Amino acid sequence: MNEFVYVLKPPTNSPLALNDVGHYLKKGATSSSVFFLRVNKEILIENVLIAAFDINKTGDDTKFKVCDRCFKYLSTAEKFDNNRIKKHSITKRPSCKECRKIKDGISVSASDRRSWELKKPKNSTLFKCPICTKTTIAGISKIVLDHCHHTGKVRGYLCESCNTGIGRFDDDPKLIARAKKWIEDGS
Repeated sequence: MNEFVYVLKPPTNSPLALNDVGHYLKKGATSSSVFFLRVNKEILIENVLIAAFDINKTGDDTKFKVCDRCFKYLSTAEKFDNNRIKKHSITKRPSCKECRKIKDGISVSASDRRSWELKKPKNSTLFKCPICTKTTIAGISKIVLDHCHHTGKVRGYLCESCNTGIGRFDDDPKLIARAKKWIEDGS
């Protein structure tokens, strides 16, 4: 049995949307109990409103892919942008185009970017990242302009690793606090 399903038609008065992906908890004759990832909830749904699929037959080299953010079963070619072109294949972004817009958020304004460019550490000078406090050489190590993706406000320059880390946590202080607690509790 295929363990995963997607919504063909959302039930009336339901938090579900078209193509939402779920995992069978209990399959019934006419209705099934399904855990839907996007809404993070178990929902009893009529079987005629869902379709099963093989999760192992989704991805970059297939017709369909599941977005890692909205958890929808979508057309790979139409709904996912290219990420990297490899020798024999193309890697698609893990998030669909719509989710990517949300993730990318608000960009730094052109005027802010110009004024901050004047403050950028010059190549061959020392740079100390304000988060990890590692001292590197600008131009040898990548120094990037960090900004809030919710507001577009510039926070300053960071090493690329710290900037990527913040981005992986979606600029969300609650996620970062939970990560901090996880590390502290596991020490």
